[in-house]
Amino acid sequence: MTKVLTSYGRPLTKLRVSILDACNFSCIYCMPEHRAFDKSDNYLSPEEIGAIVGNLIPFGVEEVRLTGGEPTLRHDLISIVEKLSTLSLRKISMTTNAFQLWNFLPALAQGPCRSLNISLDSIEQTNFKKITNYDGLHRVLDTIERARSLDFKVKINMVVMKDLNHHEINNFVRFAEREKIEVRFLEVMNIGVVRARFQKWYYSGHEILRQIENEFALSVVPSSADSTAQNFVTANGARIGLIASESMPFCGNCSRLRLSSRGILRACLMKEGGRDLRGVPFEEYGPLLHEVAALKPVARIKDIHEPMFQIGG
Repeated sequence: MTKVLTSYGRPLTKLRVSILDACNFSCIYCMPEHRAFDKSDNYLSPEEIGAIVGNLIPFGVEEVRLTGGEPTLRHDLISIVEKLSTLSLRKISMTTNAFQLWNFLPALAQGPCRSLNISLDSIEQTNFKKITNYDGLHRVLDTIERARSLDFKVKINMVVMKDLNHHEINNFVRFAEREKIEVRFLEVMNIGVVRARFQKWYYSGHEILRQIENEFALSVVPSSADSTAQNFVTANGARIGLIASESMPFCGNCSRLRLSSRGILRACLMKEGGRDLRGVPFEEYGPLLHEVAALKPVARIKDIHEPMFQIGG
Protein backbone atom coordinates (compact mmCIF):
# COMPACT_ATOMS: atom_id res chain seq x y z
CA MET A 1 0.00 0.00 0.00
CA THR A 2 1.31 3.47 -0.93
CA LYS A 3 1.92 5.94 1.86
CA VAL A 4 -0.32 9.00 1.85
CA LEU A 5 1.69 12.18 1.29
CA THR A 6 0.89 15.80 2.04
CA SER A 7 0.91 18.35 -0.79
CA TYR A 8 4.52 19.14 0.17
CA GLY A 9 5.61 15.50 0.05
CA ARG A 10 5.63 14.62 3.76
CA PRO A 11 4.38 11.11 4.64
CA LEU A 12 1.71 11.06 7.36
CA THR A 13 3.11 8.59 9.89
CA LYS A 14 1.91 9.82 13.30
CA LEU A 15 -1.64 9.76 14.63
CA ARG A 16 -3.04 11.57 17.67
CA VAL A 17 -6.13 9.72 18.93
CA SER A 18 -8.42 11.69 21.24
CA ILE A 19 -10.36 9.03 23.14
CA LEU A 20 -12.68 11.51 24.91
CA ASP A 21 -13.18 15.24 25.36
CA ALA A 22 -13.83 15.21 29.13
CA CYS A 23 -11.19 16.25 31.66
CA ASN A 24 -10.95 16.39 35.43
CA PHE A 25 -8.82 19.56 35.31
CA SER A 26 -10.10 22.93 34.18
CA CYS A 27 -6.93 24.52 32.84
CA ILE A 28 -7.36 28.20 32.08
CA TYR A 29 -5.88 27.92 28.57
CA CYS A 30 -8.09 24.97 27.61
CA MET A 31 -11.49 24.96 29.31
CA PRO A 32 -14.12 27.64 28.77
CA GLU A 33 -16.20 28.65 31.76
CA HIS A 34 -19.30 27.09 30.25
CA ARG A 35 -18.66 23.78 28.51
CA ALA A 36 -20.49 20.57 27.83
CA PHE A 37 -18.68 17.28 27.33
CA ASP A 38 -19.89 14.76 24.79
CA LYS A 39 -21.97 11.78 25.85
CA SER A 40 -19.77 8.76 26.44
CA ASP A 41 -21.95 6.74 24.06
CA ASN A 42 -20.62 8.92 21.24
CA TYR A 43 -16.98 8.04 21.90
CA LEU A 44 -15.27 5.48 19.71
CA SER A 45 -15.20 2.08 21.39
CA PRO A 46 -11.91 0.18 21.86
CA GLU A 47 -12.95 -2.04 18.94
CA GLU A 48 -13.64 0.96 16.70
CA ILE A 49 -10.34 2.61 17.62
CA GLY A 50 -8.47 -0.62 16.89
CA ALA A 51 -10.24 -1.04 13.55
CA ILE A 52 -9.64 2.54 12.38
CA VAL A 53 -5.98 2.57 13.39
CA GLY A 54 -5.51 -0.86 11.83
CA ASN A 55 -6.93 0.47 8.57
CA LEU A 56 -4.58 3.47 8.66
CA ILE A 57 -1.41 1.43 9.11
CA PRO A 58 -1.21 0.24 5.47
CA PHE A 59 -1.28 3.91 4.43
CA GLY A 60 1.78 4.77 6.51
CA VAL A 61 0.71 5.37 10.12
CA GLU A 62 3.43 4.00 12.42
CA GLU A 63 2.92 5.76 15.75
CA VAL A 64 -0.15 6.46 17.89
CA ARG A 65 -0.45 8.87 20.81
CA LEU A 66 -3.56 8.64 22.98
CA THR A 67 -4.87 12.01 24.11
CA GLY A 68 -8.04 13.61 25.45
CA GLY A 69 -9.45 15.47 27.27
CA GLU A 70 -7.88 13.27 29.88
CA PRO A 71 -7.36 9.66 28.70
CA THR A 72 -7.38 8.17 32.21
CA LEU A 73 -11.06 9.12 32.57
CA ARG A 74 -11.87 6.31 30.14
CA HIS A 75 -12.63 3.24 32.28
CA ASP A 76 -11.71 1.08 29.28
CA LEU A 77 -8.32 2.72 28.68
CA ILE A 78 -6.46 -0.57 29.11
CA SER A 79 -8.79 -2.25 26.61
CA ILE A 80 -7.96 0.48 24.09
CA VAL A 81 -4.23 -0.05 24.62
CA GLU A 82 -4.70 -3.82 24.31
CA LYS A 83 -6.48 -3.39 20.96
CA LEU A 84 -3.66 -1.19 19.70
CA SER A 85 -1.03 -3.61 20.99
CA THR A 86 -2.19 -6.23 18.49
CA LEU A 87 -1.33 -3.91 15.58
CA SER A 88 2.02 -3.47 13.88
CA LEU A 89 2.76 -0.05 15.33
CA ARG A 90 6.26 1.21 16.00
CA LYS A 91 5.21 3.20 19.07
CA ILE A 92 2.19 3.73 21.34
CA SER A 93 2.29 6.63 23.78
CA MET A 94 -0.05 8.80 25.83
CA THR A 95 -0.45 12.40 26.96
CA THR A 96 -2.02 12.79 30.41
CA ASN A 97 -2.30 15.17 33.35
CA ALA A 98 -1.37 12.11 35.49
CA PHE A 99 -3.80 12.80 38.34
CA GLN A 100 -5.61 9.48 37.84
CA LEU A 101 -2.75 7.68 36.13
CA TRP A 102 -1.44 5.95 39.27
CA ASN A 103 -3.92 3.06 39.23
CA PHE A 104 -3.36 2.41 35.50
CA LEU A 105 0.42 2.18 35.71
CA PRO A 106 0.76 -1.54 36.66
CA ALA A 107 -1.45 -2.64 33.75
CA LEU A 108 0.17 -0.20 31.30
CA ALA A 109 3.59 -1.47 32.37
CA GLN A 110 2.66 -4.90 30.98
CA GLY A 111 2.04 -3.55 27.48
CA PRO A 112 3.60 -1.42 24.74
CA CYS A 113 2.39 2.02 25.93
CA ARG A 114 5.58 2.90 27.82
CA SER A 115 6.00 6.54 26.76
CA LEU A 116 4.14 9.20 28.76
CA ASN A 117 3.96 12.93 28.14
CA ILE A 118 2.73 14.47 31.38
CA SER A 119 1.24 17.96 31.35
CA LEU A 120 2.63 19.95 34.28
CA ASP A 121 2.41 23.74 34.05
CA SER A 122 3.60 24.60 37.55
CA ILE A 123 5.63 23.03 40.34
CA GLU A 124 4.36 25.59 42.84
CA GLN A 125 1.32 24.29 44.68
CA THR A 126 -0.62 27.57 44.67
CA ASN A 127 0.17 28.29 41.03
CA PHE A 128 -0.68 24.74 39.98
CA LYS A 129 -4.14 25.16 41.49
CA LYS A 130 -4.55 28.59 39.87
CA ILE A 131 -3.78 27.24 36.41
CA THR A 132 -5.61 23.90 36.61
CA ASN A 133 -8.39 24.84 39.05
CA TYR A 134 -7.49 21.63 40.86
CA ASP A 135 -5.42 20.95 43.98
CA GLY A 136 -3.41 18.03 42.70
CA LEU A 137 0.28 18.87 42.39
CA HIS A 138 1.61 16.40 44.98
CA ARG A 139 -0.37 13.53 43.51
CA VAL A 140 0.93 14.32 40.01
CA LEU A 141 4.53 14.48 41.25
CA ASP A 142 4.11 11.19 43.14
CA THR A 143 2.69 9.56 39.99
CA ILE A 144 5.62 10.80 37.91
CA GLU A 145 8.00 9.20 40.40
CA ARG A 146 6.08 5.93 40.33
CA ALA A 147 5.97 5.86 36.52
CA ARG A 148 9.71 6.30 36.34
CA SER A 149 10.24 3.55 38.93
CA LEU A 150 8.30 1.26 36.57
CA ASP A 151 10.65 2.22 33.71
CA PHE A 152 8.21 4.36 31.75
CA LYS A 153 9.81 6.99 29.53
CA VAL A 154 8.42 10.24 30.93
CA LYS A 155 8.51 13.74 29.47
CA ILE A 156 7.06 16.82 31.13
CA ASN A 157 5.16 19.39 29.03
CA MET A 158 4.91 22.92 30.44
CA VAL A 159 2.69 25.45 28.65
CA VAL A 160 4.35 28.80 29.31
CA MET A 161 2.18 31.86 29.97
CA LYS A 162 3.46 35.36 30.63
CA ASP A 163 2.91 36.60 34.18
CA LEU A 164 1.28 33.30 35.15
CA ASN A 165 4.09 30.77 35.16
CA HIS A 166 6.94 32.11 33.04
CA HIS A 167 8.81 32.86 36.27
CA GLU A 168 9.01 29.08 36.85
CA ILE A 169 10.90 28.27 33.64
CA ASN A 170 14.34 28.03 35.24
CA ASN A 171 12.90 26.14 38.21
CA PHE A 172 11.70 23.56 35.70
CA VAL A 173 15.21 23.36 34.24
CA ARG A 174 16.57 22.74 37.73
CA PHE A 175 13.82 20.14 38.19
CA ALA A 176 14.97 18.46 34.96
CA GLU A 177 18.58 18.43 36.19
CA ARG A 178 17.69 17.15 39.63
CA GLU A 179 15.20 14.49 38.57
CA LYS A 180 16.95 13.50 35.32
CA ILE A 181 13.69 13.97 33.42
CA GLU A 182 13.07 15.74 30.10
CA VAL A 183 11.09 18.97 30.27
CA ARG A 184 9.58 20.59 27.20
CA PHE A 185 8.43 24.22 27.15
CA LEU A 186 5.45 24.99 24.92
CA GLU A 187 4.29 28.34 23.64
CA VAL A 188 0.65 28.92 24.52
CA MET A 189 -1.41 28.47 21.34
CA ASN A 190 -4.04 30.81 19.93
CA ILE A 191 -6.85 28.29 20.36
CA GLY A 192 -10.30 28.52 21.94
CA VAL A 193 -10.39 30.47 25.20
CA VAL A 194 -6.81 31.70 24.68
CA ARG A 195 -7.84 33.84 21.71
CA ALA A 196 -9.17 36.61 23.97
CA ARG A 197 -6.03 36.54 26.14
CA PHE A 198 -3.36 35.57 23.63
CA GLN A 199 -1.47 38.87 23.58
CA LYS A 200 -1.57 39.02 27.38
CA TRP A 201 -0.33 35.47 27.94
CA TYR A 202 1.96 34.87 24.97
CA TYR A 203 5.63 34.32 25.86
CA SER A 204 7.66 33.48 22.79
CA GLY A 205 10.10 30.66 22.29
CA HIS A 206 12.88 33.24 21.88
CA GLU A 207 12.01 34.70 25.30
CA ILE A 208 11.91 31.22 26.84
CA LEU A 209 15.37 30.37 25.49
CA ARG A 210 16.79 33.74 26.50
CA GLN A 211 15.51 33.26 30.05
CA ILE A 212 17.05 29.78 30.28
CA GLU A 213 20.36 30.86 28.76
CA ASN A 214 20.71 33.64 31.33
CA GLU A 215 21.44 30.88 33.82
CA PHE A 216 22.20 27.67 31.89
CA ALA A 217 24.47 26.82 28.97
CA LEU A 218 22.52 24.94 26.30
CA SER A 219 23.84 22.66 23.58
CA VAL A 220 21.70 21.74 20.60
CA VAL A 221 20.65 18.11 20.21
CA PRO A 222 19.80 17.04 16.63
CA SER A 223 16.11 16.30 16.00
CA SER A 224 14.26 14.42 13.27
CA ALA A 225 12.93 16.52 10.39
CA ASP A 226 9.31 16.15 11.55
CA SER A 227 9.98 16.79 15.23
CA THR A 228 7.73 19.37 16.90
CA ALA A 229 10.46 20.16 19.43
CA GLN A 230 13.85 21.80 19.26
CA ASN A 231 16.02 19.85 21.68
CA PHE A 232 18.84 20.94 23.97
CA VAL A 233 20.94 19.64 26.83
CA THR A 234 22.37 21.65 29.74
CA ALA A 235 25.92 21.34 31.00
CA ASN A 236 24.58 19.18 33.83
CA GLY A 237 22.86 16.83 31.42
CA ALA A 238 19.25 18.03 31.67
CA ARG A 239 17.24 17.39 28.51
CA ILE A 240 15.22 20.44 27.45
CA GLY A 241 12.75 20.82 24.60
CA LEU A 242 11.11 23.86 23.04
CA ILE A 243 7.86 23.61 21.08
CA ALA A 244 7.40 27.08 19.59
CA SER A 245 4.43 26.40 17.35
CA GLU A 246 3.44 30.08 17.13
CA SER A 247 6.78 31.82 16.54
CA MET A 248 8.67 28.94 14.88
CA PRO A 249 5.98 26.81 13.21
CA PHE A 250 6.84 23.40 11.78
CA CYS A 251 3.85 23.02 9.44
CA GLY A 252 5.97 22.27 6.39
CA ASN A 253 7.48 19.19 8.07
CA CYS A 254 4.42 17.97 9.97
CA SER A 255 3.69 14.25 9.68
CA ARG A 256 0.66 14.14 12.02
CA LEU A 257 -2.99 13.33 11.68
CA ARG A 258 -5.66 13.61 14.40
CA LEU A 259 -8.57 11.31 15.12
CA SER A 260 -11.36 12.79 17.24
CA SER A 261 -13.23 10.89 19.93
CA ARG A 262 -16.16 10.59 17.47
CA GLY A 263 -14.00 9.25 14.63
CA ILE A 264 -13.36 12.40 12.59
CA LEU A 265 -9.93 12.34 10.95
CA ARG A 266 -8.44 15.84 10.96
CA ALA A 267 -5.47 17.15 9.05
CA CYS A 268 -4.28 19.61 11.68
CA LEU A 269 -4.85 20.89 15.21
CA MET A 270 -5.67 24.32 13.75
CA LYS A 271 -7.85 23.09 10.87
CA GLU A 272 -11.54 22.49 11.42
CA GLY A 273 -13.34 19.80 9.50
CA GLY A 274 -12.17 16.41 8.34
CA ARG A 275 -13.59 13.07 7.29
CA ASP A 276 -15.66 10.65 9.37
CA LEU A 277 -14.03 7.20 9.50
CA ARG A 278 -16.52 5.57 11.84
CA GLY A 279 -17.90 2.47 10.13
CA VAL A 280 -16.07 3.19 6.88
CA PRO A 281 -14.91 0.03 5.07
CA PHE A 282 -11.21 -0.33 4.34
CA GLU A 283 -11.64 0.01 0.57
CA GLU A 284 -12.87 3.59 1.03
CA TYR A 285 -9.89 4.74 3.10
CA GLY A 286 -7.61 5.64 0.19
CA PRO A 287 -9.73 8.44 -1.29
CA LEU A 288 -10.70 9.76 2.16
CA LEU A 289 -7.09 9.91 3.31
CA HIS A 290 -6.02 11.77 0.19
CA GLU A 291 -8.79 14.29 0.86
CA VAL A 292 -7.57 14.80 4.43
CA ALA A 293 -3.92 15.02 3.33
CA ALA A 294 -4.88 17.78 0.91
CA LEU A 295 -6.17 19.79 3.89
CA LYS A 296 -2.74 19.85 5.59
CA PRO A 297 -1.65 23.50 5.78
CA VAL A 298 1.82 24.51 4.68
CA ALA A 299 1.84 27.71 6.74
CA ARG A 300 0.70 28.45 10.28
CA ILE A 301 -3.02 29.18 10.68
CA LYS A 302 -3.53 32.27 12.85
CA ASP A 303 -6.09 30.89 15.30
CA ILE A 304 -9.04 28.56 15.75
CA HIS A 305 -12.23 29.18 17.70
CA GLU A 306 -12.84 25.54 18.63
CA PRO A 307 -11.80 24.75 22.26
CA MET A 308 -8.67 22.67 22.75
CA PHE A 309 -10.46 19.97 24.77
CA GLN A 310 -12.78 19.27 21.83
CA ILE A 311 -9.94 19.03 19.33
CA GLY A 312 -7.68 16.77 21.38
CA GLY A 313 -4.42 17.70 23.10
